[in-house]
Amino acid sequence: MSNTQIIWMVLAWFAAFLVLGQNVATVLFGAGMLGIVLVVGVDVLGGILGSDTFYTASIYSLSIVPLYLLMAQLLLRGGVIRDLFAVGHRLSGYRRFPLGVATIVTGSLLGAVSGSGAASSASLASLASPELEKLGYTRRFSLSLSAVAGSLSAIIPPSLIMIIYGSLASVPIGHLFIGAIGPGLLCIAIYIVCLRLFGELREGAVDGQAPEQAPPSGEARRSMTAFLFVVALMLIVFGGIYGGVVTVAEAGALGAFTAMAGMMLMRRVNLRGLFEALAESVKVTATLMMLVLGAKIFARFLTFSRLPNELLSLMEPILGHPNVVAAILMAVFFLGGMFLESAAVIVLLVPIILPLLQSAGIDLLWFGVMASLMIALGLLTPPVGLATFAAASAGNYPVARVFRSASLFALVAGVVLTVLLISYPALITWLPEQIR
Repeated sequence: MSNTQIIWMVLAWFAAFLVLGQNVATVLFGAGMLGIVLVVGVDVLGGILGSDTFYTASIYSLSIVPLYLLMAQLLLRGGVIRDLFAVGHRLSGYRRFPLGVATIVTGSLLGAVSGSGAASSASLASLASPELEKLGYTRRFSLSLSAVAGSLSAIIPPSLIMIIYGSLASVPIGHLFIGAIGPGLLCIAIYIVCLRLFGELREGAVDGQAPEQAPPSGEARRSMTAFLFVVALMLIVFGGIYGGVVTVAEAGALGAFTAMAGMMLMRRVNLRGLFEALAESVKVTATLMMLVLGAKIFARFLTFSRLPNELLSLMEPILGHPNVVAAILMAVFFLGGMFLESAAVIVLLVPIILPLLQSAGIDLLWFGVMASLMIALGLLTPPVGLATFAAASAGNYPVARVFRSASLFALVAGVVLTVLLISYPALITWLPEQIR
């Protein structure tokens, strides 16, 4: 059986089991082992599985995943999401457009609290959408805006997909975090402009309508305290990384400890909540690790099958035009984000395209931030855009209608950001170059 036939057989296996609803990690393991057996035989399978699994599981850069997850879980269990939106709601003066802006900014802050665009979108759909509707936005647009704001968690650091990309591509994770700040702020600005241009209003909508009952002063102080704590935590973590005071792993440990101490001192998390946060962090870490291990086995099959080399030969005529190569690969990542969970897209595609990136002379740091951004936009678009699905499900509303508005935001942001960041790569690379 030829290599080409084996590749097509394995890809058919992968697609079939994915459509049948199997876990992505399981499908990667199965497809990778099938391919290895067909290419080199069953005798080498045991040695490859043992060595690759041990090496991948012991990668130092992956050890920071549970630290950032623990920080996020502690803040989530402390009710910080509700407090962030409550502060934004008051600062907006209970007016329509400022509240929409506050929703987007809250979604960006959730990037430091959550690592999941879907989870952030669902939370905002429950909290922000009803308030946006009261001030005149249609229900469809309110849920779309919640999805758009929540999707920012995939690009605003500490992004889990950047951690995984950095581990697979051997790119410093701290540089990826810092490099994502500029594009993240640009994305927020584009979404705010889209909010002004494309906002959908109900007939007879009333703006500036204050709530019938103002929150008690104690609750207002509690929300403001939580807001200031999150801002301080972000400054500690990312200020430490940018200033060269701590490494990314040390920043994760410092952030997790600060979050634990802060939430317990503010009596937002008790011992039971702490244990639940630890347990959930372990579960998510194990899930991500299984994805990475499956991707490693699948990447080993790709090496044996020489698929990356064949892809390299296929694209050789355009390797002298790195911007064209980058634009094509951005489209591939965007399409991947439309169908799969963000971490799955990274672990599936990076091993295939890494030789291509190196041959084309594309900066791996720049590409990692761009790829994360494209995946974040793919979370908003049909057929499977997970952030939009999560927001529509939380609001008990038909997802097809929500997709219409959310996809418009994604399209505008995708075109503008791709043009800007390909034309001016320093928007990503300048800040990391300043790290001591």
